[in-house]
Amino acid sequence: MKGHLLYGHVWHKRNIGTANAFRYKVLYAAFELAGLEGEGAWPRLLGVNRFNLYSLNDRDHYSDEQGGFATAIPRLMAREAPGIHLHRVRMITQPSMLGYVFNPVSFYLGEERDGRTALVVAEVHNRHGQRHVYVLHPHRSGEGLAAEFGKDFYVSPFLDMTGEYRFSMKEERGDLELGLDLIQEGERVLETRLDLTMKPLSDSELAKAIISHTLTPQKTLAAIYWQTLKLKAKGARYNGAPKRHEKRSHV
Repeated sequence: MKGHLLYGHVWHKRNIGTANAFRYKVLYAAFELAGLEGEGAWPRLLGVNRFNLYSLNDRDHYSDEQGGFATAIPRLMAREAPGIHLHRVRMITQPSMLGYVFNPVSFYLGEERDGRTALVVAEVHNRHGQRHVYVLHPHRSGEGLAAEFGKDFYVSPFLDMTGEYRFSMKEERGDLELGLDLIQEGERVLETRLDLTMKPLSDSELAKAIISHTLTPQKTLAAIYWQTLKLKAKGARYNGAPKRHEKRSHV
């Protein structure tokens, strides 16, 4: 199975009203979706749709009536961009640890045969058990890729539903930078970055991560609640969740 562990940090900066910024360690992983369906060599510490120290599970990601994310995402891409012929799809996500995961955002990179990323799916989750997928058509921007798309999914109680996101990606020499900023009325109100370094996926690397990145998914959710309390204590306007929630995958 082809894949990498991605060590790094997530960085957030809020620029309006009550300013706030933070930076935390994160552990992500990158996989080729086709490899998840095969019979290749698997790290013993990683499971797919079964309990293990680290796992990937269909229930945690986008699916459709025909199957889980490993086949549903390629079908979604083919449906949304029938003129693009993809060679492979890479998934970038936080794996579950000891059966638990919370992924604020996972990315799926659709690549053509020459290695160019022609399509990106951003799969966003909120604390209410909802998920939403955005299909992005990136363009070249400087040394990387960029895309713009309207916001239509609730994430933070401190931000309303207006504005658009600006996605950016830069990958070189084993380093990957992903950005997702929110623009409202021409102002960059929220900046988010993932700065990641790739290491080959192996049992030895997974074992190292147990020590260096213990309980990363659990800490991710704890950090979100901590930052929420900080913003409320500072007097930030709290909008609350929408009155209705549809707990399903949708585009």
